[in-house]
Amino acid sequence: RNHYPLAATQMSCRYDIVVYGATGFTGGYIVRALATSAQFKGKTIAVAGRSEEKLRALLEELTRETGVHDVSQYEVLIADSSNEESLAAMARQARVIINAVGPYILYGEAVVRAAVENGACHVDISGEPAFLERMVQKYDKAAREKGVYIVGACGFDSIPCDLGTEFLKRNFEGTLAYVETFARMNQGSAGYPVNTGTYESMLLGVSSLLDRNVRQVHREIMSDPMPQPKYTIPFRIPLSRQPLPKALAWCVPFPFADKPIVDRSQYYDFHVNNKRVVQISSYITLGSLFKTILSIIWLSVISFFALFSRSREFLKAHPEMCSFGMFRRNGPTKQQIGEASFDYFIFGTGWGQGEEVDKERPAKKVVAVCHGPDPGYVGTSACITSAALALLDDNEKLPKEGGVYTTATAFRETQIFEYLRNMGVTFAIQDREKKEGQLL
Repeated sequence: RNHYPLAATQMSCRYDIVVYGATGFTGGYIVRALATSAQFKGKTIAVAGRSEEKLRALLEELTRETGVHDVSQYEVLIADSSNEESLAAMARQARVIINAVGPYILYGEAVVRAAVENGACHVDISGEPAFLERMVQKYDKAAREKGVYIVGACGFDSIPCDLGTEFLKRNFEGTLAYVETFARMNQGSAGYPVNTGTYESMLLGVSSLLDRNVRQVHREIMSDPMPQPKYTIPFRIPLSRQPLPKALAWCVPFPFADKPIVDRSQYYDFHVNNKRVVQISSYITLGSLFKTILSIIWLSVISFFALFSRSREFLKAHPEMCSFGMFRRNGPTKQQIGEASFDYFIFGTGWGQGEEVDKERPAKKVVAVCHGPDPGYVGTSACITSAALALLDDNEKLPKEGGVYTTATAFRETQIFEYLRNMGVTFAIQDREKKEGQLL
């Protein structure tokens, strides 16, 4: 087995985890998650970024806030995405790099390249399909040769969806044909503005839609034929209502990373594991009909102007004004983060045990739900640190070769559901007595 060389002698002098971009908004929460979870006791951790002063200030602040003295002992590494040698030096000191520096379509590739060339695994919280698929095209072969694992979209994009689909697929008790997923963000009375880094990534993601190279990369990395399903997901109008626990929710298609990630996972599961492909449609719930209509109008206008460089630069320069306060440079407050949570519903349809597959339209319904804390920062930190832990502790349960993977393809045999549960992110089958996180 050409495993990622965690046991190799040359890895013994490396830190288990290096958090790159630790002083960023999300990076700080990732370091906090590592410091306060018993799962990482005994792990060696370093923080990396451009400013030693800011990194040390972060560690001092977290030591005061958490009372965990070990945080002040974390090593500080200086690295900058514009300086390839500094990234290489960081990668040579890491077993796993947690990359929290986005937008990844601008700054991510240099870190991936440094990781692959210098024998480090890499996880990120990108929700940018163009970046994620380009990393497959450019670095999958090299990662296999090096025996390292590059796993993208390890945050709220797209662990709840990708691992949630895998969880339902294994717990369906029959044959799963397709899923419809619905992301619901729960906020407190104080509201919840999103950090502008997410806004910038969204603008860049929209601008990539007209890039022919992006479409070519997608075709290239999924070039082998796939079976055409006899029964497809029923048509749903773009603005529709979906019954969810506690309320009927208005929902719209979710046009970002979740569906492309799951499609890649299903492509791999079919061609490598000879498993049936599960189709997917992804949606996000936005509250009342009025709020949903306004959101659609806003997103349509923003998406149109994001296609052109001059107007995109204006949108980028004025995020708070152009988003009517939905995105703010300072992000949410600690109170807003503390009051927030998410529920990610995966509605599965298929055939029950003993039923002949494809003879009639599937009718069996099973619903899985992933629940967790604030999706933007606390939940995302829980997800990516769990992914890093799976790389460190479940070496023998990873795919037999290194490469560029989705979370489901990399971690389906590991203990990641247990790690996530310990971090506050749970998976369960609704209306069925099953232990959370249990895989059949």
